[in-house]
Amino acid sequence: MGLMKSPRDSVILSLIYFITTINSIITSGTKPVVSLYASKMGASAGEIGVIVAMFAILPAFLAIHIGKWIDRYGIRTLVSFGGFSLLISLILPLAYPHFISFVLSQAIMGIGFTCQIVALQKRVGQTAGDMDKRIATFSLFGSLGALVGPSFSSILYDHFGFQVSYSANAVLMVLGAAAVYLVKRSAWEVPKKEAAAGENKGPQKSVWSMLRQRGLRNAVIISGLMLSGKEIFSAYFPLLGEKMGISPTMIGIILSFMSLASMASRFSQPYLVRRFGRSTVLTWALFISGIIYAVTPSVPFMVALIVLIGVLGAGLGLGQPLSLSYAIQVSPPERRGEVLGMRITFNRVSQFSIPLLFGGLGGMLGVIAIFWASGALLLIGGLLTRAKPSDSVMPGS
Repeated sequence: MGLMKSPRDSVILSLIYFITTINSIITSGTKPVVSLYASKMGASAGEIGVIVAMFAILPAFLAIHIGKWIDRYGIRTLVSFGGFSLLISLILPLAYPHFISFVLSQAIMGIGFTCQIVALQKRVGQTAGDMDKRIATFSLFGSLGALVGPSFSSILYDHFGFQVSYSANAVLMVLGAAAVYLVKRSAWEVPKKEAAAGENKGPQKSVWSMLRQRGLRNAVIISGLMLSGKEIFSAYFPLLGEKMGISPTMIGIILSFMSLASMASRFSQPYLVRRFGRSTVLTWALFISGIIYAVTPSVPFMVALIVLIGVLGAGLGLGQPLSLSYAIQVSPPERRGEVLGMRITFNRVSQFSIPLLFGGLGGMLGVIAIFWASGALLLIGGLLTRAKPSDSVMPGS
């Protein structure tokens, strides 16, 4: 892993960044379109909730198995399968626009996206060179796609209708699926020496037993906390902003600024890790995010609020790529896909359970209580996962 990056790796990374951007454009862009179109067809709010939820529910149960399949059958096989699954998920509602087809479409899209994202993460993790720089760049392209996707799909839907919007995404997916075959299968896979290093070590324990490693356990916990923190803020800040007298337009600008800050923070990731250590950066990202969450409802000045939310976006934006690179470095190469699948499982479970729990809390005590509780949760997470002297021996710490 400390070797110089080869020309083949450079080509693979370029393809990975391209595929990641395409996938992010499609998955982020089709969500508002399918919600709007389903509502136009007469679907209730509850039915739309079912449609949207299908994207994350099945990966929560299948992510570890998908990781095992990647380790067993190879990276390119699962990237290809994921690409074709995403394409089918776009064609299905075009051929038969009905509630059932939307449910199946989102379920297939969630599985296909998980197959690709876990396989691509594994391939990025096994490339020689600066781990944090690769992961930061990988996350940056995903964020770029998430920034472009909603505008791209929504504008097409608004001006030309559902069929044109979904068809345009299908064309993009064809390009993403075809990109997998621009290099040979061998270029996608784990180098044989690295794969062999983890073989013939006797019976393998359950992937859950790996959580006894403090570094890996912290990585998956922090990843889930950071993801749920972003979900909660996106869902409930508009309600808080309305309560604070902020206009809808300004709320949108603030959320966009938060996303930009999240993207910009990825550029500082390699430097911060070299300067302070990965564990320390993750811990302080949790602490700072928790404090800002808790004080956000009490900030009276708009400029100060925007600055604090920008810092919050930067902190939450660091959490995902840092925890990903941490999980990759502390996991055995021959089970890396399985470990990354476990991380996705934690992400999806927290993505559902924490917002659901805090949503109930907000229904009883008000939206401000959601921000206080979220801040407390992030601070507790920082205390539980804080760096210890023994962490200095961990990779990147």
